[in-house]
Amino acid sequence: MLDVGLYPASLNDLVKNPGKGNKWKGPYLRYKSVPKDPWGNDYQYVTPAQKSGGGYDLWSNGPDGQTGSGDDIGNWDD
Repeated sequence: MLDVGLYPASLNDLVKNPGKGNKWKGPYLRYKSVPKDPWGNDYQYVTPAQKSGGGYDLWSNGPDGQTGSGDDIGNWDD
């Protein structure tokens, strides 16, 4: 956010330049691609935030792999 002035459109923007000018100073992760969650699934990301009250929501669908179920783990959890 600080380098380009906005949150990434997708998590892939953390490892690959999204082509939005020369302010990008990534990659911002030490991996060549976004890692999977502990259950082998993609992390979920949306901006603007719908649950966290911040600029974005980031979550794992948890062990069942389904968004919106009781085992989701997100940045809005305490």
